[in-house]
Amino acid sequence: MSFMEEGKSEMESSLECPKALIKALVMKSIRIKRKLSPHAIVKKIMKESGLVDEKWLNYTRIVLHNNLHIDEYKRVPKEDRVLFIPHCLRDAKNCLANADENGYHCKKCGKCIIAQIVSEAEKNKMKWYICGGGSQVINIVNKIKPKAIVGIACYNEIQMALKKLRCVNIPILAVLLKKAGCIGTEVEPEEVYEILNM
Repeated sequence: MSFMEEGKSEMESSLECPKALIKALVMKSIRIKRKLSPHAIVKKIMKESGLVDEKWLNYTRIVLHNNLHIDEYKRVPKEDRVLFIPHCLRDAKNCLANADENGYHCKKCGKCIIAQIVSEAEKNKMKWYICGGGSQVINIVNKIKPKAIVGIACYNEIQMALKKLRCVNIPILAVLLKKAGCIGTEVEPEEVYEILNM
């Protein structure tokens, strides 16, 4: 029996939205505890969902990664977590933030989504950093030694960070950018808030 058949009734309303479908299939695969590798689970989900675009493949990998580490993440007190925000979410032309070795320091001017994300992190007593790239994230992690990490980034930056931070042995959750690139990127804030509020 396929993932789709096993979870069809609970997922019928999700079929209109690829993200909801992917999340439902990932949750179903984890719940039924199949003895498949993460790679095999992703491959099976992609085949059964009919989603072949690389964007959905990457999204599925991140959703599966997050779900495999979510319980460990939830056990870490919010004040011991850190959020990394990519500088490419800024309104580069109008940004008032100053930058130093710890990244950009948001002035909360409201010209971009970062002010809202920063406010949500602060509401949850989480530290946050606006970084220019993966190497800056690594340096900050080595300096402050958080117990859990949330990172917003494009797929390639997330993969690089996960590989380089594997040795710190802490839960790392990720939110993919909705629109990638080095300038004028976008994220769905609700996806960020969902993780911050866990």
